[in-house]
Amino acid sequence: MKYKLLSLNVGRPEVYQTDKGELNSAYRKTPVNEPTFLTKTNFQGDEQADKKNHGGQDKAVCLYPAQHYRHWEKEYDQSFSFPSFGENLTVEGIEEEDVCIGDIFQLGEALLQISEPRKPCYIIARTHGIDDFPARVTKEGYTGFYLRVVREGYVAPGDEMHLVERHPAEVTVAEVNEIRYHDRKNQARLEKVLALEPLASSLRQSLSKRLEP
Repeated sequence: MKYKLLSLNVGRPEVYQTDKGELNSAYRKTPVNEPTFLTKTNFQGDEQADKKNHGGQDKAVCLYPAQHYRHWEKEYDQSFSFPSFGENLTVEGIEEEDVCIGDIFQLGEALLQISEPRKPCYIIARTHGIDDFPARVTKEGYTGFYLRVVREGYVAPGDEMHLVERHPAEVTVAEVNEIRYHDRKNQARLEKVLALEPLASSLRQSLSKRLEP
């Protein structure tokens, strides 16, 4: 499996105006054109405004599939430029239903491991002025996902992202989205997800509350 990095994006917190008032966020990122060093917690030049819910080693990198842009442009009859979804990596061809929690990929010099699906929040709605955006993203399953950094290194736009190691449990990002949002009472599937050692700790804690005694 090989996928191309179309856009490498970083951003720092800023206060900007939305149709519902001021928003302090690092959601609005800017593409970079040169190799950028990726540490265990973020790309150089990247930062999070809300460090309680974003960032940290389990969410060091946010990836969004480039082909989803075409879907949203058709759905909303408007254009979205990279990185309209606040992602660090805009990658062509990768799909939530084809990659698994714990999969390890090489990108440039870095090694990355998928840790959890991204949870769409109000910021995407506020930034684009589209109130139902988070609900639509959740319904479609076009969430993108987070990765932790296994090995630091330089990453550049145009680098290929290729699978190094498939996690043996083979629980896809799409399956975790299904448990998280739709098939919420399926205890067998829930236990399968919670058994994944590479699952991000914050999501594990949240899902564990659904376990029946």
